Order: sequence, then C-alpha cells, then structure tokens
Amino acid sequence: MRLREPPASDHPEQVNRATAMSEERISPTRPSLWQRIAANETRVVPLVLFATSLAIFLFANDWGLPNGNNTWANDAIAPGAPLSILYRLFVADEWNSGWFWFKYPLGHVLILGTTYAPYMAWLVVSGGIADPTNEYPYGMEDPEGTLAMLAIIGRSVSAVMGAGGVVVVYSSVRHAFGRSAGIASGLTTALCYPFIYYCHTTNVEIPYLFWLLLAFMAAARLVEGSLERRWWLLLGAAAAMSVASKELGAGFFLALPPVIVLAALARGESFGEVVRGGMLAAVTAVAVLLFANLAFLNPTGFTNRVGFLTQTLPAEVALQYAPYYFPISLGGGRELAAELAQLELAGDRLLTSVGLPTAILAIIGIFVGLRRRPWWTLLAVGASVTFYLMGARAMLSLSMRYVLPTAVVACAFAGIALGAMLDARRLRPIAIPLALAFAVFMFAYGWDVNRMLSGDPRYDAESWLAANAHDEQVIEVYQRPTYLPRTPDGVKMIRIDFDKRSVKELHERAPDFVLLSSAGLSGVTVEYKKDWKGDDYASDEWIPSQRATDGTIMNYKRRANVELLDGLRDGSLGYEKAAEFALEPWIDRPLIQSLNPKITIYARQRDTDQTSAAVRED
Repeated sequence: MRLREPPASDHPEQVNRATAMSEERISPTRPSLWQRIAANETRVVPLVLFATSLAIFLFANDWGLPNGNNTWANDAIAPGAPLSILYRLFVADEWNSGWFWFKYPLGHVLILGTTYAPYMAWLVVSGGIADPTNEYPYGMEDPEGTLAMLAIIGRSVSAVMGAGGVVVVYSSVRHAFGRSAGIASGLTTALCYPFIYYCHTTNVEIPYLFWLLLAFMAAARLVEGSLERRWWLLLGAAAAMSVASKELGAGFFLALPPVIVLAALARGESFGEVVRGGMLAAVTAVAVLLFANLAFLNPTGFTNRVGFLTQTLPAEVALQYAPYYFPISLGGGRELAAELAQLELAGDRLLTSVGLPTAILAIIGIFVGLRRRPWWTLLAVGASVTFYLMGARAMLSLSMRYVLPTAVVACAFAGIALGAMLDARRLRPIAIPLALAFAVFMFAYGWDVNRMLSGDPRYDAESWLAANAHDEQVIEVYQRPTYLPRTPDGVKMIRIDFDKRSVKELHERAPDFVLLSSAGLSGVTVEYKKDWKGDDYASDEWIPSQRATDGTIMNYKRRANVELLDGLRDGSLGYEKAAEFALEPWIDRPLIQSLNPKITIYARQRDTDQTSAAVRED
C-alpha cells in the first residue's frame, strides 16, 4: 500500500502560524516570549495540558491508603490482583487451563504488572518479599506498606493515561477546529467530574477510555483525508487495547469503519486503498487483542470469557470461575417504554457527569461541527450512538462510568462551541465572560471531587473510633471494606454475615457500636444472585428490590435484614446515633458509588443491656 502525505492544512490559524514563523526568521528584532510560545504552540500547549491534568489527577492520590488489599474505590482492581492473576497464568496453572478472570480482560493487568515490575524486583533484592504466592499476603514482609505502594503505582498509571487522554482530545479537536476549540475541549475534559474521580482509582475506566480516544483520533485523521499507514495501525492497535482493557467500549468502534469509507468515497479516494488500509487495521486489531488477552498462553480461557460475556457459556462452566453473572441484557426484544426508560436513564447519567452548562454547550458544538466539519462530527456522534446501543443500553444497572466515553465526547463538543465563539470577533464580548463563567463552573464541578477525596468522611470516622472505641468494645459492620473506614489500631470491628443480620441476632450479639456507610448501603439487605436471571427467591422471606427499566428483577431484599436496618435508623432497637460524618459537595449532584459517603455510628444505650440479656436467655 502506497504511503500518502497528509493534505495541506486549510486552517487559517495554521497558515498564520507558518507565516509568523517565516517572518520571525527574517526579523532583525528578538521575538517576545509570547511570540516564541505562539510559534511553538503545537508542542507547548500539549505539554502544559498534560502537566496541568496530571497535577489534578495526582492530587490525593493516596486516598484511603494503606488499606491492605482493599481500596475505597468500588470495583477497582485490588493492589494484589495483578500479582495473583499473573502468578496463576504464568506459574500456578498449566497451559490452556481454561481459567479466565470474570471481572475484566487482561490487557490492563499486563500494563499494571509491567509498571509493578521495577518495584517488585527491588523488593526481591531487598528482602521485602520471599516465597511469593497468589494469595494475601503474597509472601510480603510488610503487606500493608507494599500493597499501598502498588495501589499508588496503579493509580498513577490511571492518572498518566488520563492526562494523555486529555492531550488526545485536545489534538483531535485542535486538528479539526483550531487552537481555541482544542484547548477548551482539553480543559473541559480534564475537569469532567467522573473523569477526575476514575483517574484516582485503579478501575479500568480510564485505561480503556484512553485507548478508545487514541483510536478515535486515528479515525478522525483518516476521515479528514490522511490515509497514512500509521493511522490505520494506530486505529487497529488502540481499538484492540481498549477492548482488551474493558469490552464495554467495543460498540464505540462499530461506527468508525462506515464513516471512514463514506468520507473517503465522498472525497473521491480509491476504494481499494481504503479496503487495504482497513484490512491492515483489522489484522493489527486481532493480533493485539489476542496478545493482550494472553490467548497464546490460555486460548480456552479466552474463548470461555467470550462465552461468559455473550451468555453462551454453560452455567456449570461459568460458575467455576465467576461468582455471579453481570446484569446485562444483550437481547433486542424490548418494549418501546423500556427502551425509552433506558435512554432517559442514560441521559440522566450523562447530564450528571458533565453538568447542565456543558451539556448545553455540547449541543451547540454539534451544530457547529456539522457546519464546519460534518464528517468529523458524524464520526463522533455515530460512535457515541453505537456505544450506547451496544454498551450502555445493555447495562441493566447503569452507573455513570458506563457513559464515560459519551461524557468525554460531550466535553469535546462543548469545547468546540466555546472555541467557535471565542474565534468569532463579533461574539467575543459575549464569549469571553461566558467562557470565564463556564471555567468557574467546571472548576467547582470537577475540583470538588478532589476536595471530597482529601476530606473523605471516613477519615473523621476513623479518628472518632480511635478516640471513643475501647479495646474491649465491639463495632459491628455489614458492608464491604470498600465503603467503610479503616479499622484503627486496638479497635475490634467485626463484619456480620448476610444471613446473621436480624433483630434477634443483633440483641444476642449486643455489640457496642454499629457502623453504617451511605455507600453500598443496599448490600446490608440485598443479596446478589449467582444467576441474576434465576428466580430462587420466591418466598415471604424475600422482597423484590432493584428492577431494570424493562421490569427485570435484578436482586431481592431479605426481610429480616430490612427490619434490622429500619430499627437501627428509627432507634427502636436500643441504639442511638452517636456520631455522623459527612461532607457537602459545592454543587449538589448524585455521587459516584464510594465517593464521599456519609458515615453513621450507632451506640448501644445502657438500658438495652437487660433486653439483650433477656433475648439471649429466650
């Protein structure tokens, strides 16, 4: 396939910059600092954006650490998980064992393992780890400190990839719509509420989104006429790495090939050349996808995971490796009301992610894009639509992270709208104060995440427990460590099994304190089924809890647990609220699970001791 030079730019600002650089070479006077920065804008601005974004994402990077092999981020990859997975694949299991990690594919695990390697090598040399195993404490001399460092390394990888994603957004928009739009889009993305949060975690949201944005940038270059081999290679490799990090993003790429082909044909390009480029991208994608999932090491495991995701793997096989099924619906036979309800839910999650001002600007930006760069706009909007249809639409339990790619696309279009207004001289009297007001909003909406992380109420709860809970006293909890304060030294915190959470058994145990977190509170009363499609709870003991938009019952509440929780809250069980810790957001909004939970501590009243003793005698 012949290589093609990129077409000459038709952007006025690029022509002006080239002219300015030419004049600068013949000018007898030394250019000012601003002139030198402007002349090197394509290098300086990305560096500044990357550094600024990285500083935002690294703030409070030690949130909730050390915490053993737990973190305060829901569904994050535990610090020791990559070690355990890689040890099993390369050491413990035989070749082609069929095992698969049911939560995520292996692409980001390999990246984390690579970034762990220097630190782990130092531990081996220094004696910090000996006789490694795939279970806690993994042969570590200081598991708490070591796992905290691994968590920080993993979070730093997310922060770097997030900052890289901001630069990719800037580059994609800047190339099509100019400098002002590129900078505005990059900054808006850097201050996007869920984007900031997930850059502070080891969740796979930012890694798969980073690769997704790289693939989009390559597709955008192809749509704009740069049919160079490097863009086809980047498209295939980045798309594969995105899917190998989290399969949810696969739907995003379905719209890219037809738009690329249609744009090329509209320009009069050779269809054969486009086909050859597409084949190069496809071969690259398949090769990278197989390698990133270690299919050469465990091909049956790779096919088992595909079957598990598509719900074609026999249940007896799936349950060997997965404790439960994901609440997803891949079928297309929904009623119109259910479809509209799911779409409304996705829209609500998107609006919460970016905020109303960004959403309004994004709509304006789409119209600006259709007028100035229709193929680029069609690519972005089309990819968002197919992402919803193949991803967010299927998620019966839809959280903000499932619309994150669409949120970043909205940030890009918001920046395009702002850039167009700032570049239009007649609109500048309105655009400048509007841009400033928008910047204030985005800072408050985004930076508040960092404030909530650094001021997490669990820190104050830990201090209270250390000061008020004595060695002989017992604190009873019902939720996962993810949602709870860490246990201070000398404090006895006991987690009660699901089927032991009842009023009668509470009085029998008679703990001194009961601690509840507003995050993951449903886990106190709700049992998540191994087979979420099953109906094994048809008795008076269970109450339907969460329903999907199509009416599917996804889980049930246990009546005894509900009575216990209600009794604690209304004070009828002899426990009163002793302390409560909360941090109010600057701008009210639904919060991401495990971000800024309210912690409530109930203390047993003295006059309940006799009641508890009587219950035990009965």
